[in-house]
Amino acid sequence: MDVLALSTAWPIAQPLHATPLAGGYNNRVWRVDTADEQHYVLRIKPGSGQIPRIEYEAKLLYALQDHELPFHLPTPLKTSNEEVFATIEQAANEPLIATLHPFLPGHTPDRNDSTLAAAAGVALAALDTALAILPDMQPDEHEKAFTSFDGFVHVHPLVTDPLAALEQIKVSSNQRRQFRAILKDASEQVERLYSRLPQQLLHRDYDPGNIFVDGQQVSAVFDFEFAGMDLRVLDLCVALRWWPVQALETGQAWEIIDAFGSAYSAHFPLSDEELRAIPDVLRIREMASFMHRLERYFAGLEGDEVIPQRIAGSLRREQWLQANQDTLIEHALAWNEKTAPSK
Repeated sequence: MDVLALSTAWPIAQPLHATPLAGGYNNRVWRVDTADEQHYVLRIKPGSGQIPRIEYEAKLLYALQDHELPFHLPTPLKTSNEEVFATIEQAANEPLIATLHPFLPGHTPDRNDSTLAAAAGVALAALDTALAILPDMQPDEHEKAFTSFDGFVHVHPLVTDPLAALEQIKVSSNQRRQFRAILKDASEQVERLYSRLPQQLLHRDYDPGNIFVDGQQVSAVFDFEFAGMDLRVLDLCVALRWWPVQALETGQAWEIIDAFGSAYSAHFPLSDEELRAIPDVLRIREMASFMHRLERYFAGLEGDEVIPQRIAGSLRREQWLQANQDTLIEHALAWNEKTAPSK
């Protein structure tokens, strides 16, 4: 692929260099340097089916630009034809879809640094505050299934029966039994939680790999691929799932959990009912993430070793959650007490 030639679809100076970067699960990424010393990121995704999601992300990011957030966003540049993407035709396959974004400053944070965890909590609170007031930003009907964890056991066309799909995965009978129980319990919690807890537009994938930091501050937030309407508490739960994951078995997890949660709650307080629901929402998020990976596996996009590893990781996190969920709720409620006005 001639990345430099492709870059001319956008009204930028002559592209001089294209350097491959580490991409995500669903795209290939290059850094593009131009003659006027500007730097961009070119992302390429397979399939025209990506277009509605790309257009929705662009609409969301353009709207967020008006909110003066304290960090950069990967807002796509428009092509010379005023489109948010360029199409790369392929003879025997579906076209590829390319987008161009500014190259943003910073680096991936150390998730064991509680100071950075607090900064990330403040940044997420600012983002969720802005997302909460965006008008008319719900995805269209075609996109709702993709963007909602509500009813997650029904939204994956290649995995219509997740419990039956588990029988095709090579794991021990004990692991399969445990995982089936978690999946069944999580699915049973969905209706109760989604009928009672408030919802709003969210990022829904706020883990350390999707932000950059510069010094002690968040400098950029990326990957709005899964943005959409969901339980308001979910963004906090996604962060609590990923930030302390390396410290769960070291005894240092609570420092990171409290640093993030306290900072977030100070700027975007949730109700006590939402905070008490954190363990159940964590389980729903865990199973929804697994369903996404399982669908990729049956589509031939994941190796045979990935799903057993994913199940093992989920079981480890569930073991920690069962042992600590009451303590987690106590800590979360304490975040609200710290931010409550004195009488």
